[in-house]
Amino acid sequence: MKKIVLLCITLLVSGMTAAQDERCRVASNTLEVLLTPDVLSITAASGVTIQFAGAALMVDGKPRALSAAQQEATLGFDQTLREIIPNAAMIAADATSVARAAIASVADELLVLDAAEKSRLLQPMTDLLKEIQTNASATYFNSAAISEDLEVAMTGAIEPTIVLLIEAYGAALLSSVISGELSAAELQTRISGLRESIDQQIAPSAQALKRRAEAMCDQIEALQAFDQGLRAIEGYPNEGLMGDAQRADSA
Repeated sequence: MKKIVLLCITLLVSGMTAAQDERCRVASNTLEVLLTPDVLSITAASGVTIQFAGAALMVDGKPRALSAAQQEATLGFDQTLREIIPNAAMIAADATSVARAAIASVADELLVLDAAEKSRLLQPMTDLLKEIQTNASATYFNSAAISEDLEVAMTGAIEPTIVLLIEAYGAALLSSVISGELSAAELQTRISGLRESIDQQIAPSAQALKRRAEAMCDQIEALQAFDQGLRAIEGYPNEGLMGDAQRADSA
């Protein structure tokens, strides 16, 4: 679940440096997770599949004899990850939706766009949201598709959108300058204030997302501890399924 918890809101809190400094850094192997009511199945990059069913554990379909401590860790891992997966999926999707809605709102305030123009402006973020929804849900999570380059994907979706918005807004203002309705200085001031306007619309939701993500960080730290207790099981990945989780301010 590398980076999934907080990188999804990095761009939402642009300009809010303290929020970025407090991010929880999470590392893991590449994982594909599938949840059913009875079984939690995790396939690692190596191809090994670990299945959790309450306090029981199987490696590539073969049951493993567990000590009492390992049974407790297995049950804890199962229960904790079942809580994390849907929350992580919701945070990633909500982050993109918040940014998309905020920029759409600013566009509505500043520009006169028809439906097709507005759809084209927001298309990169719409595509990103679809990708997230495809690879992260309440019952499925593909870290290779979502986590590895989520920050890059967010940047790639949001930055062009803002550039297009600034260009469209700038063109409208430039027309006012040419007509004498607006001075060049006023033009620069309004364009400079555009990003601030977007940030102001995003900030409340970004802070709420940040609090949800920070709470999930505690769960991931607990998950890593359960994972550590399972590494002696035959066939279980030596490096575990989860990497170490730590808060950025303790790194």
